[in-house]
Amino acid sequence: MTDNIELRIADRPAHFTLHWDSAQWDSPDDVTQAAFPLVAHLAGKRYELYSDGTFAEVEK
Repeated sequence: MTDNIELRIADRPAHFTLHWDSAQWDSPDDVTQAAFPLVAHLAGKRYELYSDGTFAEVEK
């Protein structure tokens, strides 16, 4: 199962696909390592995306 999300980084949109079975993300956009961790909100939960291509649910 996957979800697609859009986050804004330096006022530009960046698109990510979250792969729930592996807790990994991928993106067609060039995202610099300095931008991480990124925060995404989905279905009332907060997630952090990490520069190593993984993500995790975190408490608010």
